[in-house]
Amino acid sequence: MTVPGQPGDNNPYNQPYNPAQGPYQQPPKKKRKVWPWVVIGVPILLIGACTAIIAGSSGDDDASVTKASNTAAAQPSAAEDSGLDFPGKLDDDTAAAGGDTITSDDLAYTVMPLVAASSDFGDYVCSTVTIKNVGSKQNDFNGYFDWSLQDPSGTILKATFAPEKQLLSSGEIAPGGQTAGDVCFDAAAGTPPGTYVVLFEDTFSLSSDRLAWVNTL
Repeated sequence: MTVPGQPGDNNPYNQPYNPAQGPYQQPPKKKRKVWPWVVIGVPILLIGACTAIIAGSSGDDDASVTKASNTAAAQPSAAEDSGLDFPGKLDDDTAAAGGDTITSDDLAYTVMPLVAASSDFGDYVCSTVTIKNVGSKQNDFNGYFDWSLQDPSGTILKATFAPEKQLLSSGEIAPGGQTAGDVCFDAAAGTPPGTYVVLFEDTFSLSSDRLAWVNTL
């Protein structure tokens, strides 16, 4: 008879036999800690979800150009032709003439030709912008951060305040709705002649696409 606790009794640690405790038993296995996986996994899931949401908001629709009704026939879509050329045009830009409409990501932007003006605050140029929601979901717009102007020198300026103008505000547009207002930009003294390009780029989108309206003053 083998006495528990003696060599050969499945006692790898050769522990002495204790009658009060009974035969030797293997120590319980250590439980695997769960919290490190929670700490690491939850942030990864959150980051992935946020990335998916932002990517979804970037949109993948090709922009299309529609000529103003008082000009020639409609321009081809951006899938075939990115529209007019201008100095500094980027590969992803879609360009049209001032007064034309460019539709992108379910919003149709009509940007009227620039008009030069001056005040006690200096010289500036403004364009009246109409934005129509042609999609089935509510869509946001911004009258300041999304708009800029490339002047004849190649300088790109952000939108600015202009007195006596009803500036384009910021908010959301319901499906089928529209909003309108002016976007204005500082100009050099006397507003020198040349090519001025009104640029739109969605600040809160991952897309690098720009919409552009070319004006000659």
